[in-house]
Amino acid sequence: MAQLISIKKVVVGPKNLTATVEFSAKAPRLTSENAEATERVLELLPGLSEHLCLGDADARFGLVANDTEVAHLLEHVTVELLALTNLAGDVSSGKTSLVDSRRGLYEIILACPDDVLVAASLSSAVWLLNWAYGNQEDADPDINAIVSGLVALIQSLDGEKTDELADSAEPEADAAPQAESVVAEDYAADNSSEDVADAAAADAVEAEVADAEENNAEVAGIDAADEDVVAPAVDAEPATDAESAADADPIATELAEATAAEDATDDSEVTDVPDDWNMINVPRPKPVR
Repeated sequence: MAQLISIKKVVVGPKNLTATVEFSAKAPRLTSENAEATERVLELLPGLSEHLCLGDADARFGLVANDTEVAHLLEHVTVELLALTNLAGDVSSGKTSLVDSRRGLYEIILACPDDVLVAASLSSAVWLLNWAYGNQEDADPDINAIVSGLVALIQSLDGEKTDELADSAEPEADAAPQAESVVAEDYAADNSSEDVADAAAADAVEAEVADAEENNAEVAGIDAADEDVVAPAVDAEPATDAESAADADPIATELAEATAAEDATDDSEVTDVPDDWNMINVPRPKPVR
């Protein structure tokens, strides 16, 4: 099959796919230059005649298809294949413009619901036009087979995405056990068997010490609770002895002072010098007028 038309560049944007298409020197630029080949395309895809075409001489593409740019026909063939897949939604926009007439370069802009689907449909449309405007040595294209291939391509990609999501979710569930296993294996690999045994023994000793401290803490808590209950009864008796001793000291002091005062009175002459035991210090009543 002669390669009359080829795709030179594809740019995928947020909403559109823009393709630069090159026509060889032997390729017709207008559909009217090879009316028989154009009719083959319209027979393979009868839905083309019903396409709306707002940028040409008539509102329906079927009325201008026999005398328009072959690049314009390529645009509508791509849109028709997209519509037949039932995967592109409402693909209602497309635009074809001449970039370089000398080199035969055209720019085709297509609405892009799925970049893979649109690019594959454009590639299939190029293959169809190469067959139609070539020497037709190959058998007639099977449009149903082409559309089925496009659908299978998209479904296979969707299946791969689903499998990737499922595969990425499984390791997360086992992340914690695997992490513990990897740490243990790395330690055993980086140390000798004696080091591993010593580490295990040290862990066992630490566990026993922790249990002993916990038990001692519980016993200490019980003893402290018992002391809180008994303490008031034990402290009661020392408090009574201290109070009686405090009461006894002033009495003994007063008796000793009284005895010393009597001895002083007997040995010396009594004077009127006031002291703590002399009546001079006793207040006298005052007469009332």
